[in-house]
Amino acid sequence: MTHRNRKKNKPGFIFPLPVASVLMVAMVLSLLYVWFEMNGQALGSRIKVLEQQQAEIQKRYQHELWKWHKLKSPSNIEAVLCRNDIAMIWPDEERIVRFQKEEFSTTLSENFDDQVTQLAYHSRSAPHD
Repeated sequence: MTHRNRKKNKPGFIFPLPVASVLMVAMVLSLLYVWFEMNGQALGSRIKVLEQQQAEIQKRYQHELWKWHKLKSPSNIEAVLCRNDIAMIWPDEERIVRFQKEEFSTTLSENFDDQVTQLAYHSRSAPHD
């Protein structure tokens, strides 16, 4: 009778190492895929909320811009002046100060204050209403 080699027969289930490593890599990759998908969806929903906020802010900005243009229109200014009983007229011709182009084309001197005084000097008095 032949004797069996008991060292070759080990009790238990033998699972090959290459198959186990392939399954482990597949499991890690699938978990990474799920994690990236969840992060992508979270970022997508956050972007959607931010885009909605941006659209609302843009809408409010356009509304304020429209209100500002409406307020500064000449017809609205005239209506506000009439409503507050403010009578404004154009100034008389002698009260208008006109500058010639040559006055502004001079180069700046070293003494800047004297030059500014020259440009700002006005011999007539201008009464205010």
